[in-house]
Amino acid sequence: MANILDAGLYVPGTILVQSPYDLDDYVDAAEAAERFALAKHMLFSNFCQLLGATRVTVTQMDVITSDTVQTMKADGGRLMTKGKLGIRRAANDSLSSQLSLVDEYDGGSPDLEAAENLLRTHRLAGDSNMKSLLQARASTVNPITKRTLTLNLSAEGNKNLKVVAQLKLPSATFDAEYQSTLKQTKEYALTLEVVFP
Repeated sequence: MANILDAGLYVPGTILVQSPYDLDDYVDAAEAAERFALAKHMLFSNFCQLLGATRVTVTQMDVITSDTVQTMKADGGRLMTKGKLGIRRAANDSLSSQLSLVDEYDGGSPDLEAAENLLRTHRLAGDSNMKSLLQARASTVNPITKRTLTLNLSAEGNKNLKVVAQLKLPSATFDAEYQSTLKQTKEYALTLEVVFP
């Protein structure tokens, strides 16, 4: 309860969703998809740092809804999308403005124990991309120097959001727009390039 109060989330008419990565963290259900996606992106970057990466670069982000897929490509330090007539413009998805597109580190030997602990602590041990990267960095024979992968930022968070979407909310307490926001599912997928020394 202290975390909810400290975060200013104790507001009548708000539904809170527990973070899949930190059981003491809660967010407003209307912001949960983006907040959880951002959290996983940050955890992935930190994970790569622990594995000794020199660079983690976002090259593309796909925002997938029930009826559309919006693809944004990294260009000049920002995610850009093609509008009508093929004109490129800055992406207007709020998550895209919060993502770090390039993280650079000195690089070095992997701290496999710390990386494995990060996966366990933040409940990411089931993420196949992260497990595979951990195994690749554990190998001393022909070590990996670069990997391009697509990371689903929404898999864990959407499980929690599906529970909220199934709730029968009293319409007098929650307006139609808020209820509509809760029922929309959004999935974020990042294409990243990770470089090791």
